[in-house]
Amino acid sequence: MKLINLLSMSRKQQTEVVNGIDPAQVKGRALKRQLTRMKKKEGGFTLLELLVVVGIIAAIAGTATILLRDTDRQAMAAAHVAMMDELMKGIETYKKLNAESFPTTFDSLMRNATNTLVGAASVGAVDTDILNQDLFGSLAASTITGDAAQLLIDSGVTNVRIIDNAADPNGAAAGDCSATDIKTLIGHKGNNVTASTIFRTAGDNGVTGFGANGCGYGDAATSAPANYTLSSADVMAIHTWPSTGAGRVNADPARIVPGDQTLVALGIGPDSSLFDPSRRGAMTGAPIYRHVAADEYNRFVVLFNVDETAGEVRLQAIIDGAGDTKDEELGEWDNTRPT
Repeated sequence: MKLINLLSMSRKQQTEVVNGIDPAQVKGRALKRQLTRMKKKEGGFTLLELLVVVGIIAAIAGTATILLRDTDRQAMAAAHVAMMDELMKGIETYKKLNAESFPTTFDSLMRNATNTLVGAASVGAVDTDILNQDLFGSLAASTITGDAAQLLIDSGVTNVRIIDNAADPNGAAAGDCSATDIKTLIGHKGNNVTASTIFRTAGDNGVTGFGANGCGYGDAATSAPANYTLSSADVMAIHTWPSTGAGRVNADPARIVPGDQTLVALGIGPDSSLFDPSRRGAMTGAPIYRHVAADEYNRFVVLFNVDETAGEVRLQAIIDGAGDTKDEELGEWDNTRPT
């Protein structure tokens, strides 16, 4: 409230403004004492006293703004927790309704010059790449072979999407999907590529218009998505959740070792069959995680526990785009953990 507004008010109106201020909202003992004296005053207010009132109102307004911003942050954290819950339930429901098969066609979080996980590199291997560094730091570049790969295939996870280093999305040029240019590609206004579509088929080949404005592999003739099919005969590069972080996702660190259990990390992108409306139990759309930068991968990540000892694959956890678990995201919601 401006001082001139107070000065133009009648004595009665000024008194009403002063009496309407809650002393509990005022920070500082001195200001509270001055406010209390002014509330008891029967005559008019001096210019100094009116200045004090303006200062008090400004301080209260500033506090309200800060509290409102904090509420926005908490609301977003709560929404992310709800999304993680829904993804857990959605994947389990999908499995029940599809002959105990998990969804497939996840984002591999890997790149390669050929459409295979053999020799593939992490998309977060360098700082200029697209994985949020907290997420990248929570994962480990690893490989799976033989029995572990076959268990994934038998569980329904049969193929994945891979970034093509030489992809040519609409409005871009060949090579813009490389490690050194991919963030520039995402941020450039001259194309339709976003962090949300980065694993989708590269672009329109001028014939079918099938491109989805991403850096993923597509059929050369039709631009239809070209997924990599997992193979138990290959040594496949993959992201895993290491044993050092196993406790964060309620896994046994002693068992997260090759030959026993492997926590395989895959991005839950829009090409997943989890969002295919023709499938039973499909969800409506791939959710986005909004606590990462605009040029960073903004999908959630699923951890599959590939248990070779038990001969099965289990859904272990959902991780957000910053590498946080549900419990850690809850900490951001209730202010026990910083964002």
